[in-house]
Order: sequence, then C-alpha cells, then structure tokens
Amino acid sequence: MSHRHTSVSFLGIDIGSSSIKGGVLDVNGRSIHSVCSRPFPQQIANRPATWFEVDAESIVASVQLVIRDLLIHCSAPAGIVFTCQMGGVLLVDESGAPLSPYLSWRDQRTMAPATSSDSESVFQEVQRRTTPEDRAAIGNELRPGSAATLLYWLSRTGSFPVSRARAVTLGDFVTARLCNSPPRIEPTMALGLLNLRTQQFHHDWLNRLGCSELLWPELTDSLTRIGSIDVQGLEIPCYPAVGDHQTALLGAGLRPGDLSLNISTGSQVSMVTEIPELGDYQTRPYFGGRFLNTITHLPAGRSLNALVDLLTELSTTEGTQLRDPWSAISAATERVTSTDLEIDLSFFAGSMGDRGCMQNMKLENLSVGHLFVAAFTNMAHNYALCAKRLTGDRSWKQVVLSGGLPQKLPRLRSILAERFPGPMRTPQIVEEALEGLLQLAHDIHHKETGSH
Repeated sequence: MSHRHTSVSFLGIDIGSSSIKGGVLDVNGRSIHSVCSRPFPQQIANRPATWFEVDAESIVASVQLVIRDLLIHCSAPAGIVFTCQMGGVLLVDESGAPLSPYLSWRDQRTMAPATSSDSESVFQEVQRRTTPEDRAAIGNELRPGSAATLLYWLSRTGSFPVSRARAVTLGDFVTARLCNSPPRIEPTMALGLLNLRTQQFHHDWLNRLGCSELLWPELTDSLTRIGSIDVQGLEIPCYPAVGDHQTALLGAGLRPGDLSLNISTGSQVSMVTEIPELGDYQTRPYFGGRFLNTITHLPAGRSLNALVDLLTELSTTEGTQLRDPWSAISAATERVTSTDLEIDLSFFAGSMGDRGCMQNMKLENLSVGHLFVAAFTNMAHNYALCAKRLTGDRSWKQVVLSGGLPQKLPRLRSILAERFPGPMRTPQIVEEALEGLLQLAHDIHHKETGSH
C-alpha cells in the first residue's frame, strides 16, 4: 500500500543588497519554484557621500510585496524563512518602530573623524578601544560598516535618538515588524557582536564603545518560531532571519571537512568547525551550533568586471555595446594552456590588499586569453594562500566550488583543479541562498513533525 506525502511548502525570502528575492520552497519535493524579486529600496538621497542609509519601513514594505507575490503561487505556506545581508544596524523603540534609518554595511562614515578637531577617524578610535582579546572573541569581525562600529559613531556624535533604544540588525527588524513581536536575533546575523566563546553579546567591549544604555534583541536559534504574520486572515509562522553568507554555503551543501571556495562578485574561502577555532581569519557562527572559519573580500568578479570595462571602454565610448563579452573571454581562455603574464587583481580594498598590478607583459602574451588566464591564476593563488591560513598543514576532504563564476567559466575551474588536486565538487545551483533556506525549512518541518 503506497502512501502519498502531503505537499508542504514554505516561503523563502532573501533580503539582499540589490534585490529582495523570494521563492516557494517545496519541502517534500526538495525543489524551489515561483521565484520572484523586488528591488531593494534606494538609499536616502541628500546624505554625505560616505553615508549609506535606507528608510527601514520601505524595506519592510518591499518584503511584504514579495510575500504577497508568492502567496499567489502558494496560498497556505507552512511558514516563512528569511536570510538577510549582514552588517549594518538600526535603532528601534520599545514598540519596534524605527528610531533611525537602516545604516547599511556599505556605510563608510566611520572612516572620517567624528569632528573637525579630531586627528583620527572614528574607525581608528574603535580599533584603539578594542583589545586583541576583544578582536579574537568577536571573530575578527571589525569593519567600517559593522554594527558595533556604526553604533560607536552614533554614540560618539550624540546621534542616539533616545536612551534605552534597542539596537537591531536588518533581519531582526524586518521579521519583528512583520510579526508585530519583539526582535529576536539568530547568531549568524549577529556579525561581530557576540563573544564566540560564550555565545552571548560581548557586553564588556560594547559598553566600552558607548553602548551601555542600549538594549539588544533576544538570542534565538534558526529552527525556533519567532511569531506569525497575518495575511488576509491567514496566520503564517515566521522564523528568524539568518546570515546570507552562511545560508549560501548551506545551500551549496557545505559539510565539515569541506573547503569552500565561494566565487561570485566577491569571494570567500571557508571551512566549518565544531568549536570556535580562532585565528588569523574571521570566525562566524554557523548552523547547528557550528562555526565558520572564513576569509572574505577576496578579488573575484568585481575585479574581473573592471578588466572587462577597460577592454570595452573604446567601443562603449563610440556607442557600441558588445553583446556578450564573457562568452568571447571564456572561449579565449580555453585556447591558452599557460601564460607568463602576471596580474594582481587587488583593485579594491580587501583581504589581499588595495593595489593591483600587471607585469611581465610582452607582445606574445598581450591578449584577452592570456590576460584572463593570468587573472584566474591569481585568484587560485589567493585561494591557496587563504586555505593555508585556515587549515595550517591539515588537509580537507574535498573542495566545494560555489557561486556563479565557477559554473560559467570552465577555464577557471580547470585552473582551480590544478591548484587544488583531489576531489572537487561544483554544485549546479542557481539560487544558493534559496537552496539554503529550503534546507532550513526541511529541518524546521522535521523538528516540528518528526518526519524525514
């Protein structure tokens, strides 16, 4: 006698920096359908050039529109799961209403002095107030757009709207607003705020940054319901927002013992550990009580696009747009077996520096094929250096290539395979974040029903 499984679907929402994307997650069929998106709201105009603020309620409104779009395809979801951009911060009052805009992780105001009479930047002040022990405890997550750094700026400049405000990340704010419930934060969203040894907010350090009067969200886990959203009389359970980096790696099927090379606009090298192994890299909370050792902001698609822009500048100036330069680039790299052209892709500030270069140029290697083979070789070299920092002399079971670039550039894959001999897997996944949310939805359903 056969048993048919009742279809169980969740809605998955990915609150990204350029768009808010959603999809219907079929838990039993382990599939995603009806993917849709809305633009992420524009930053507030007429702000200083280094500021990046977004009206917080407009973000909630855009998320609500995506949920409405998805309900056309799934009228009775079992729940809604969220993933969100990390970093940045905003302040809310006791009712959860915003007291500030969302200060994005892209905000660079802390790179300037707080006042014209100060000799150092706000970020330098934060660094001075942060001991090596503090920095290790927060997993080396200290950047100009991090929540703690921006909160220090708000305190330092007297910009806290009221005392006893609550500091929240974007994901906590959106889910709390949708559910009309107190904000709760899942550890993967609390980037650079937790003492990883205690898994609690690093209050001692945060208080030294002027945050002693602030309230914080309650910590929760990724599988625990935080409330429900009422949509046309339908009560839909909601679960906490989780970090987008970790969610994408979950979607790529990263397991303990795997070395992750996540390569898209930017790139990261990562490994999952059972306990916090702090070192010369970033450490982030991961799912299931695990941790993610990672090195981020490595040159990848953004730097490659800069080369494409250079190569197409003359044709663009004359009003001619190339239809598909990447297909031509990929074909050209396939014809180059090796090159002695050397390039450093560190055109943007990141983990490998902030200055790039090109050398050993001669007529024989001054071509598109040689240029991009040299670029791919530099990327592979960077990943190998970072893998050594993460693992020391320990090896890994297999390499997992994720992100869009390994899928569309066969020559990049072959160069990486030469640099990382051994098992290598390239998941053919288009929507890694939604795939990660599908896995979370499956785990939630299993926890609540005991089904597999």
